Amino acid sequence: MRFILALILTIASIEVSAFAEEVTGLKFLIEEALQNNPEIKAARARWEASTKRPSQEGSLPDPMIGIGWSNVSFDRITLTDDPDSSIMFSFTQEFPFPGKLSLREKIANEEAQALEQSYEATRRRVIADLKEAYYDWFLVDKSIEITLRNKDLLEKFVKIAEARYEVGKGIQQDVLKAQVEVSRFIEQLELLEQRKGIVEAGIRSILNRPPDTRLGKPEEVKKTPFILSVEDLYKLTEEKAPLLKARENLIQREEEALKLAKRQYYPDFVLGAGPGVMGMTGGGTQGVWQVMFGVKVPIYFWRKQRFGVEEAASQLQAAKEDYTSTNQSLFFNIKDRYLTAKTSEKLLDLYEKGIIPQSTLSLDSAIAGYQVGNIDFLTLLDNLVTLFNFELAYYNQLTEYQKALVRIEENIGTALVQ
Repeated sequence: MRFILALILTIASIEVSAFAEEVTGLKFLIEEALQNNPEIKAARARWEASTKRPSQEGSLPDPMIGIGWSNVSFDRITLTDDPDSSIMFSFTQEFPFPGKLSLREKIANEEAQALEQSYEATRRRVIADLKEAYYDWFLVDKSIEITLRNKDLLEKFVKIAEARYEVGKGIQQDVLKAQVEVSRFIEQLELLEQRKGIVEAGIRSILNRPPDTRLGKPEEVKKTPFILSVEDLYKLTEEKAPLLKARENLIQREEEALKLAKRQYYPDFVLGAGPGVMGMTGGGTQGVWQVMFGVKVPIYFWRKQRFGVEEAASQLQAAKEDYTSTNQSLFFNIKDRYLTAKTSEKLLDLYEKGIIPQSTLSLDSAIAGYQVGNIDFLTLLDNLVTLFNFELAYYNQLTEYQKALVRIEENIGTALVQ
């Protein structure tokens, strides 16, 4: 009975000294990513830069200030000798046809708003990448913990099998089989450590940390409640998805660009004025002034403005198709992740309430039966490996469930996983 009690306590024990590391919470890493991730910072810089464009596009073209000198001879300077010589100053300003500047400003505003939504989409994607990597980190860490625990228990079984073999109550095959399973656990631990290193490197990359920075240990992940229907998710996607909002802004931008292209058929105007001085002979001067008005005639409209309108119309159609394509892609991703989450949720419930408790009882029974000689060693070993695999499967489904929610919240623009 002491042996059975010792084994049961060993199975229940999860404390392993190697895992006594500082716990790193997901919220802390998210805050760090928002501050340091280069993709987020670059997207924000592009958005902020775009907000400076509307004012520039809505301003008049720069005026031109000039000076002219009229001379009545090629072989000498006549400014002070001839009354027809003069110096003229000029100021010229171009005025686009009414409505052109406001349309250019609207186009730049729509571009800025699209980049703002792109920044939001980038921010959400990076955070989703971080959360997904964090759950992978938790899974590999939990897998190492479970594997170590089962390896330690299996090593105890090896010693028991060896002891029984030495006194003639066991067979050598039991010992060899147990040793093979121990070696298999050692192999899995090596692969898990490799996987852990890769996952941690990915997290450091997202956080923009130097290589080999210590991350500590992930906190325990709990199942997030999820009650939204797929119809609710579709509606939230249409209302809040940053990628869709960015596409909407681009459609509005192209609509304004088409209006501007049509307005290019109308002429722009040029207005100029300037004072002058002439007749500087004998120290006398005579003030003059001039006013100039011009029209920029779109005379080549059949090969310039006409194609500009056709180009803008095609760009508008392309923007609408991009919106439809993005919408369909988001809906597909939503349905895919929704089904993944619901399937994982059902499996989690099955593992938690049925399979794992039953497998635990089966292993306990096998331990008791092996102690009194009613069950052979291979049956005991099979029960141990079965429970081990189901424990790993449980945490794998938990991770898949959480990762599905993370990708859903990225698409719908609404937080589901805190």
